[in-house]
Amino acid sequence: MAKGSSPIPKRSLLIGRSSACDVVIDHPEVSGRHAILSITPDGVYEIQDIGSKNGIYVNGERVIKKALQEGDKVLLGSYELDWLTILKNPPASTGGSDSPTRVTRVPFQGKNVLRTVLFVIAAVVAVFLLLWFVVRPFMPGLAE
Repeated sequence: MAKGSSPIPKRSLLIGRSSACDVVIDHPEVSGRHAILSITPDGVYEIQDIGSKNGIYVNGERVIKKALQEGDKVLLGSYELDWLTILKNPPASTGGSDSPTRVTRVPFQGKNVLRTVLFVIAAVVAVFLLLWFVVRPFMPGLAE
């Protein structure tokens, strides 16, 4: 292994609310794809946030990626994760979880794009109305 490169996990588990995850947690503050919990070839336990909304906290500190030690308290949002039990008794492999999980960026969903466009249009209309009815009467030469 090259110096400075990160070790490849020998076991990675995708954790989230989605049924496609290795470990499914049905909790409102857990994202569909929330985190990757892994054991490196060196035997180091790690957790990595993969773009979750409510984050990962280890012993009260928000982290993106963190090596874990026995006794560390891990929260996914407000859900306390029993990470050591999960790693000691991992779920059966369901097609590829024996290799590192590929972290990908989730594309925009149509609903989110439409909501954003409607919000921008509403904001522009609100600013126009504010300028037209509140500011315009006080501007010399613009008021009729």
